[in-house]
Amino acid sequence: MRINYKAEINYPVLVPNLKGMQGALAAKVKEIAVFGAASESFTKKNINCTIDESIERFKEVINLAKENNIKVRGYVSCVMGCPY
Repeated sequence: MRINYKAEINYPVLVPNLKGMQGALAAKVKEIAVFGAASESFTKKNINCTIDESIERFKEVINLAKENNIKVRGYVSCVMGCPY
């Protein structure tokens, strides 16, 4: 399914790791979002790594985004509690 892109609208893409960033680059996105969590348990369940490992992944993704002039937005989940 394709969408009709409008120049005045941003279409950020969630990018969890380098593989996701490579897909985003192939799709020629202009904005990405990295996402982590304040909870170690949630991070392990959600993206299968520790908080420290997720930050290292984000560094690679963000550096690649900067090299390609792609805007980056960040999100933090579970700041008020964790379901795990």
